[in-house]
Amino acid sequence: MKFNKIYFALLLFGAIAVQSCSKMNDLTDEYLDQGEINYAAKVDSVVVLAGENRIQLNLIIKAQRIEDVRIYWNNYADSVDVNVGGATGTFPVMLDDMPESGYLFQIVSFDKYGNESLKYEATGTSYGEDYKRTLSNRSYITEFTRYDMEGDSLVIYWGGLVRGAISMGLQYTDLSGKTVRTEVPVEANATTLHNVKGNVQYNVRFLPEESAIDTFETAPNSIPVYYEHPVDKKDWKIIAYSSASASPVWPATNAIDGDINTPWHTEHNPTAPFPHYFIVDMGRVVDISSFEVYRRMDDSAGAQPTHQIFYAESLVDPTDSKDPGWKDYGTYPFDNVTNVPQFSRNANVVKARYFMYYVASNSRSSYAYIGEIGAYSPDGADFVH
Repeated sequence: MKFNKIYFALLLFGAIAVQSCSKMNDLTDEYLDQGEINYAAKVDSVVVLAGENRIQLNLIIKAQRIEDVRIYWNNYADSVDVNVGGATGTFPVMLDDMPESGYLFQIVSFDKYGNESLKYEATGTSYGEDYKRTLSNRSYITEFTRYDMEGDSLVIYWGGLVRGAISMGLQYTDLSGKTVRTEVPVEANATTLHNVKGNVQYNVRFLPEESAIDTFETAPNSIPVYYEHPVDKKDWKIIAYSSASASPVWPATNAIDGDINTPWHTEHNPTAPFPHYFIVDMGRVVDISSFEVYRRMDDSAGAQPTHQIFYAESLVDPTDSKDPGWKDYGTYPFDNVTNVPQFSRNANVVKARYFMYYVASNSRSSYAYIGEIGAYSPDGADFVH
């Protein structure tokens, strides 16, 4: 009886083992029945080039066993097929109508038997209006930009560099009325145009990525052309100033003597250091379109960061800096390093016989100085602002 129980237990254990093995085999039999899996060759690499609402993929294939390639994006919702036909090389594929976004591409290849490769992944970006809104034109320095009537030339002094910019395009109307287009290096500090009549515009070109297939341009920006000539200084006189000269060779008259190398310099450490000023009587009423100021050419240690100009046609006391007849022409930045003239321009042409060059303060010193000051009059109706 005891033997029968042992025998029955062994039979039961064997049946369970056979059944378990049968189930385990079921998990692998479906793959074993299929035989060995054959994969097609993958693409060797993919170069993704960004564009404006489009992306170009360069498929690089070295294996001769690839018949077709399928490119998926948007989580496999969109795809495009590329016939390779067993050839090797680089196969460019342009994907148009790609809304601005970043994309993940899954690239799968097929051989002539229909076998599929393992996937190859690549990423890329399409740029559009959002990117364009981040672009800005390079600035130009209004205070330095001038038109030379004698040479029919316009000198444009550019502001700081713009990140990502690759070039600038510039166009203007020449003296014959033709439109001239030219390229300007993006790193240029100044640009001189010749035979200029007017209508000067420029824009800046950008590449969102170094290998991008499309460039992006800013909207054109206009540069005013100032048709003006210098006012003759032969009748100019200094009629008042705030401080005696720091040296007999630096009087206020130096500021209007026509020599940029002979500066006006106030006293060192005067009792009442600011404001500093001098007043000029031009001898007659003239139309003023701008003033130009040169820094002191042999020193930059103590110059003021800004200056202000006042003007008047008539005054009760022209020598009084506080006469109620003075009108404010404007406060302008002053660069104490550049050697070119710095222009101060009001929005309108003004009439003046007197003007006052005025320095309100200077955090670096108790004195003020400049190399020269001049004024310009518009050439008739040609003056453009």
